[in-house]
Amino acid sequence: MSFLNTTEVAFGLDISDRNLRMIQLEKKSKKIKVQLYSEVKLPPDCIISGEIKQPKVFLDSLNKMIKTKVGRGKLSDEVISVLPEEKTFFKIINMPLVSDEEIIDKIKEVLPQDIPVDFNDVYMDYQIMEKTDKGLVVLVGISPKNIIESYVDILAKANLIPTVLEIESAPISRLLLEQATNQTPQIIIDIGAQRTGLFLHDKTIKFTVSLPISGNNITKHIVDTLEMKWDEAEKAKIVCGLDKTKCHGALLEIFSDVINELNTRITKAINFYYYNFPDSKKIERIVLCGGGANFIDIAPVLESKLKIPVVVSNPWEIIENPNTSFFNDQRSQSFITALGLGLRGLRPDTFL
Repeated sequence: MSFLNTTEVAFGLDISDRNLRMIQLEKKSKKIKVQLYSEVKLPPDCIISGEIKQPKVFLDSLNKMIKTKVGRGKLSDEVISVLPEEKTFFKIINMPLVSDEEIIDKIKEVLPQDIPVDFNDVYMDYQIMEKTDKGLVVLVGISPKNIIESYVDILAKANLIPTVLEIESAPISRLLLEQATNQTPQIIIDIGAQRTGLFLHDKTIKFTVSLPISGNNITKHIVDTLEMKWDEAEKAKIVCGLDKTKCHGALLEIFSDVINELNTRITKAINFYYYNFPDSKKIERIVLCGGGANFIDIAPVLESKLKIPVVVSNPWEIIENPNTSFFNDQRSQSFITALGLGLRGLRPDTFL
């Protein structure tokens, strides 16, 4: 779901509470390559829950990211960025068959039946997913005007043209599912440092759910339980993970409750899909991505509980990795959103 549109090549900019990451792609023959990339950390409290609290600090960090970019060629002045997931909402709604001119008015009539919304305070975008003689299936996205306008304004101050703003699940789906030959229903779980999102993809994104786990929560739990320093806990998380043969199986033991809760939430999401979508099909697999996906053995542990194949994503399946030293396994997972945004900029006809 995008709130703006473009027909030109643009670079992807991932904005989170802690980092800025950018990717500009290029296509040569049949290969997609990374042309330019960069990453900077944001100072604490610069962005809180998706809201830019310190515009000047943010702008300085953005300019630093652009200045320190790595690669070749000119950086586009057009940018595709991401809206904070916690500040966006989308829903699939069914409505009677109406003309193109009437559809927005009909959405405004139907949507408030499910959620309270003041259309004076939000921007709205929609995509027709299905059209039959009986009616329309429409994917509707909304986000507060003040959030979108703050992002557009700050990007413009950096002499950038914000041409597309997407919800975070869209670029992730684009990167991980675009080349999939088997378009069966799948769940993607993006385990970030601050939050984790689950979204169910069946031809399109059906719904998203927040999950009670994040990279920082995992680290803090290790710190508190094993009385480690933060850096030591981060290392243990990656080196030992949930492997029962490493670190005497300590992390597997202390995270049993967390894994059980995660299993319960995923199961509830699957059941919600089966019970609320008449055309639902069997979930064929679960894909883990994001920096927290590097938590060793989380995939097989979840798979054993859910009885559904669980895999860790490969961000470089359709794009060449330009620098395996920089884009190691952990950093590659953290760049998934930026890579997906870069794909949207490289091929503006792509829309998920």
